[in-house]
Amino acid sequence: MKYDKKSILEHWDDDNVESMQDKYVVESEIALIASHIGVNAKILDAGCGEGEGTSVYAKKDGAVVHAVDFSETRLKKAKERLKDYDNIQYQQVDFLEDYKLDNDYDLIISQRMLINLGEWDLQKKVLVDFTNMLKPGGKLLTLEGNQEGVDELNQFREAYGLKPIPVRWHNRFLKNEEYISFMKENGMKLVDEGGLGTYFFLTRGVRGIYEENPTWQSDFNKIANQKEMADLLGFGHKFSRVKLWVFQK
Repeated sequence: MKYDKKSILEHWDDDNVESMQDKYVVESEIALIASHIGVNAKILDAGCGEGEGTSVYAKKDGAVVHAVDFSETRLKKAKERLKDYDNIQYQQVDFLEDYKLDNDYDLIISQRMLINLGEWDLQKKVLVDFTNMLKPGGKLLTLEGNQEGVDELNQFREAYGLKPIPVRWHNRFLKNEEYISFMKENGMKLVDEGGLGTYFFLTRGVRGIYEENPTWQSDFNKIANQKEMADLLGFGHKFSRVKLWVFQK
């Protein structure tokens, strides 16, 4: 798809839009990211949305967080959620336009932000910016759409006669080899990966065989989200529609 800033901004400025309805996915995404945050970290939360993740990252010992988003509505929601925090600064930023941020971050977090840019060339532009804003040794934590996981999950669904789950109209998911290769070319080393493959396989794959319109608020999903289940099946980022890539400068 071509990047349509006007339509995407209208989407995220809609007060009724939720970034992710399945709160088990949100919870697990945040936990994956937070496990990589040490003490006294200066963090850029790029595309903070409503601040669900920001509220966890800011609780880390000594953390200073710059929470940015290009939607005024999302920032307003984040400020309301995080009103009791005194270690968070806010700024409205469009990463495809002129902006000014610091260049000494220990960590930059992009949680389902890059996928909204719609085009690989635009995603690459922002990734280079992120690299330049990290201090030496700093890490880029990208929890983004995973095209390989989408394809694997849909192949499983197809075997059972289920319709594929499409990528949403305003998203462009990352392709693993292409992404890693580009980051290496720009001086970034992949140091870790992670995903929610077990949860997606069970809830978007297996459960779909028996229920036509399953909802996330169920005992099935609650059990599927348990760490013990992930350890038992061990799918990692296989089948996972989102993936965490951790790069170090």
